[in-house]
Amino acid sequence: MRTPGGDEVTRDSRDGLWAEPWGTPEQVTPVDSWALPGLVDAHAHLAQGSMDLRPGDLDAARQRATEALEAGVGLILDKGWRDLTVVDLSEKVPPGERPDIEAAGVVCAVDGGFWEGFARIVPPGGIGAAVARAADEGQGWVKLIGDWPRKGVGPVSNFDEEDLVEAVATAAAHQARVAIHTMAREVPSMAVRAGVQSIEHGLFLSPDDLGDLGARGGIWVPTVLQMEATIRQLGPGSSGGRLLTEGLGNVAANLAPAVESGVHVLTGTDLVVGSDRVANEAIRLWELGMTPAAAVDTVSGAGFRATGRRADFAVGEPANAVLFPEDPTVDPRVLAHPTLVIRMGRIVG
Repeated sequence: MRTPGGDEVTRDSRDGLWAEPWGTPEQVTPVDSWALPGLVDAHAHLAQGSMDLRPGDLDAARQRATEALEAGVGLILDKGWRDLTVVDLSEKVPPGERPDIEAAGVVCAVDGGFWEGFARIVPPGGIGAAVARAADEGQGWVKLIGDWPRKGVGPVSNFDEEDLVEAVATAAAHQARVAIHTMAREVPSMAVRAGVQSIEHGLFLSPDDLGDLGARGGIWVPTVLQMEATIRQLGPGSSGGRLLTEGLGNVAANLAPAVESGVHVLTGTDLVVGSDRVANEAIRLWELGMTPAAAVDTVSGAGFRATGRRADFAVGEPANAVLFPEDPTVDPRVLAHPTLVIRMGRIVG
């Protein structure tokens, strides 16, 4: 099999890890396929399958994880819910039966700063305690709602910069990173200055922000399909629709500069499509002007590198792969049609 870079890779697996091959070339399966180490959904919500704000459903979440794995997804960064459904999922379902999962726990906001009754409310002066709790209950991530629209005002920041600095430091002390939801104009810059590791949506990131974020290997998950769906929901002519449309124009203009700056631009489905269709987000990023190779990287290699994982097929590494009939860096639409998925040395499906 070949990687999208054109390198030939021949591997066998032993005990779920890649090993040197044995047998004749004719016994190697499959031949003339293109391989990635897996697809990545960097902004998922497995607890529910749509904008249903009820508590999570563990059985349904497990089914969504199974469907994602069958579509070639090898890693999911779940960005939190109102409960710990996804944390429970990752603890109760064996790793060979699901993608790798890094999960935020209960999302954190301020009073009036998110859907009513959904988030854990952070009182004034309480960001440190809230983040410590969220880090301890999650699996590597804390999710903050950085801004939220108020009637007649538009999106308003929920936290000040000092809060975000404290949040990042507290999370780090508890072996976690911070992801922040932001659609407001001023919050992305504030979050980058504060050291927040992952900017979710980030419609108004500036070139300077991207330079700073890239210098420290930060993450940006623009969730373009979700933003486009939200514009349709609000109405393109509404104040919110106009704001998001302007923001998406900024996103499109900044995709290539972000990659050049060293930012890990990653695909995320949010709640507009399931993780099993994360390839559609990469295809959309390509349609917005990313090169085919860069678009493929957003949904695979970049996600693995951003989380400290290897994005290759080295002997001794987990035997995970998703195979395609053609090179997706020539036509990213191939990403939506994998021919074979291997998880820990086992063919999926």
